[in-house]
Amino acid sequence: MKKELKIRECWDNLAFEYDYKNSPKWFWTNPEAWAREVEDRIDSKGDKILDVGCGAGVISIPLSSRFDVTSLDFSSKMLLQLKRRKEDMGRELEIINADAHQLPFKDESFDVVICRFAIWPLHDPQRAIAEMARVARKKIIIMEGDWHKTKITIRHKIFGRPVYNFHFLLYKLKTGREPKKQFEEMKKYHKTSTSFEKIKKWLENCKVNIKEVDYSIKERVSTKKSKFLRALTGFEEEMFVLVGEVRK
Repeated sequence: MKKELKIRECWDNLAFEYDYKNSPKWFWTNPEAWAREVEDRIDSKGDKILDVGCGAGVISIPLSSRFDVTSLDFSSKMLLQLKRRKEDMGRELEIINADAHQLPFKDESFDVVICRFAIWPLHDPQRAIAEMARVARKKIIIMEGDWHKTKITIRHKIFGRPVYNFHFLLYKLKTGREPKKQFEEMKKYHKTSTSFEKIKKWLENCKVNIKEVDYSIKERVSTKKSKFLRALTGFEEEMFVLVGEVRK
């Protein structure tokens, strides 16, 4: 229980970093671009969507203008940040404080279940994916990273680290916050290993047919500044979008 509370505290402390309008955070990727990746893979504008591990709503908020969205996260402060932004922007969406390992919904409650970068922190990701498959009627869309495939090149060690450290310094000067330290603390409590291969296997075990795997998503969601820095520093992280069709 103590570990669970500590993990929750780590994410609560990062709520501000994930605010939809925190421009320093979204220096690297564009929230609207992420939302378009989801929208392009949804068949009907009337679909009900569940955003698992929604954080402060970086995808939920833009999608809520076009779909019936329910946003779920276990961090109450993340959801409080989402609630404030939802009211500020006049958006309609339902907010649920719950654990991804035990979704509080009946079977087939949603047309589409989405999950962006919220698989890797889970202590039992296989169970959470089984829950997503249980409550989905049509599709599951997962956006994750193959972080174990990240390669640190000599160019990154020489040029990249100083550039990124300078960026973090500017971030601190602008916001007064040091999320890098909080992420380092978080690593102590998140030991689960995930990968495309594991996620694919877990979905298939739940009778989900894999319809699409796209590793080019990074190019479409990255900002011009981010692409420039990647070219300069040689630092690349593998990320993908995986679309599964639920078989009932």
